[in-house]
Amino acid sequence: MNSDPEDDALSWEGDDALEARRPGPRREQAPDVARERSAAQRPADGDVVPASVDSTRDTDVDDVPQGIGTATLVLLGIFGGVYLLYTIGWAIGGVGMQAKAMFMLPAPLYLASMWIAVLAPALWFIATLMLTRGGRDWVRISALVVGAALLVPWPFVVAGGGGAL
Repeated sequence: MNSDPEDDALSWEGDDALEARRPGPRREQAPDVARERSAAQRPADGDVVPASVDSTRDTDVDDVPQGIGTATLVLLGIFGGVYLLYTIGWAIGGVGMQAKAMFMLPAPLYLASMWIAVLAPALWFIATLMLTRGGRDWVRISALVVGAALLVPWPFVVAGGGGAL
């Protein structure tokens, strides 16, 4: 532990162990650790030494999560806006068709189906993001394209808002 109290406030117990495992350029090692490693790596007389990779550099390289690419992030934003507009379109179209559809369905059934239709775009978007979290970006974008084609708010598109405007 450091004797300087100001340095103690800026570090946590075990920081040195994390620095040794972090990938990237090699950091200076304590002299006793360097001596132990060099003694452990020295071959005995007559031993064949295979080429080895430094184990401290490649242990956690694969565990680092990769971020979302810029193009994927832009497409997610575009599709998020499209699905938001679809939600608004289903709400306006559903309210506009309510008077015309009352003679075919009782009011509770129509309201339940209208709210399912209003929530469907948001649920599709959230489900796609959750279910394709570990997958490839093209799978996520494909699922969003399929949802955008299936969930078009037809009452709003065909009737121009169903007379609600």
